[in-house]
Amino acid sequence: MDTKIVKDNSLVISKVEEILQEVYLSNKPFNDAFNAEFPIEINSLINDRQPYKVETSEILFWTDRNAYIDELENWNSGLIEEENREALDLLVETDKIHIFLELVSSIQRKRIAPFIGAGLSAPLGFPSWGNALREIRNRLADLDLEEVVGLINEYKYLEAAEILLQKDDTQFFNYINEKFSIRRGWSTEEIVISAVKLLPEIASGCVITTNYDKVIEKVFEFSNRPFEGLMHGTQQIHTFVSDLIKGDRCILKLHGIVGERNTYILSKSQYDDAYGEIVDFRKPLPKTLRQIYISHSLLFLGCSLEQDRTLDLFKQIKDEGFFEIPEHFAVLPKPASALEKRLKENRLLQMNIKVIWYPAD
Repeated sequence: MDTKIVKDNSLVISKVEEILQEVYLSNKPFNDAFNAEFPIEINSLINDRQPYKVETSEILFWTDRNAYIDELENWNSGLIEEENREALDLLVETDKIHIFLELVSSIQRKRIAPFIGAGLSAPLGFPSWGNALREIRNRLADLDLEEVVGLINEYKYLEAAEILLQKDDTQFFNYINEKFSIRRGWSTEEIVISAVKLLPEIASGCVITTNYDKVIEKVFEFSNRPFEGLMHGTQQIHTFVSDLIKGDRCILKLHGIVGERNTYILSKSQYDDAYGEIVDFRKPLPKTLRQIYISHSLLFLGCSLEQDRTLDLFKQIKDEGFFEIPEHFAVLPKPASALEKRLKENRLLQMNIKVIWYPAD
């Protein structure tokens, strides 16, 4: 090549080289790992000039960029595997690696709809529903509410909430507004501190949540992926299903939105009204949940998945046999006994929900 061409285009070439150099320097941890113990020395033909010293990673980058990228990606893959070694070992030990790979495939195909429970908001100080009911009961300590304690211990939260609402709905709703509101001015660093921060990476369309708080909405806003559609449990007129079918980012707040009392579904009577005493698929909420259940792969996170109205609905859809049901997934704490684990796993498998267990501690 005529060196004059290089000289005449030196500014353009310099700019391109500057950009490429920034790319190279941005991979310093890999470069350090790839480099030999000492730089390679290249002797000069100019008398008395010291040899040129060049790192092996730099030589590869400037002579065969595709090979450099292959090496970089392979190194990153190994690093990710090492960083997640404990989780990978657990998946192998519990014979769940195949289910995990199915989950990964569903994420890659953009078919995952996360179903989020209170566990993902817990690191921000929001209570679980069981603890919330216990705290509301404590605020009504002057009343005889021993029956409520028993119902909570038996996971009969709807019946417990029904009694507490009848006894003092003012205290009940005040507790909800106090405990589930997000502080004004919360920064990204304050709110994105748990697994919830990963949701925008795996959810390309729909998110379902039983949570009253607005943590999920904030996380998606901070990720520059705000929701384009919203439905709450008591909503009669909505475009949620059409938004869902179009692939818009939308969130279904099953139990309502903090501060909007008319959206709440808290007690047995409110559940009966929203779902029907026997699940009624003419009602907006059951109809919407059915559409999600038959068209997406749900991923349950932060949920206990004890028996509740939503699971009853999924079981009914599966048992009726009118639809092909996709695979669904749940990440759950491992029960204390082998019998509890087997019974819970069997119950969920009957709804096409495959479980990945993690140690309860």
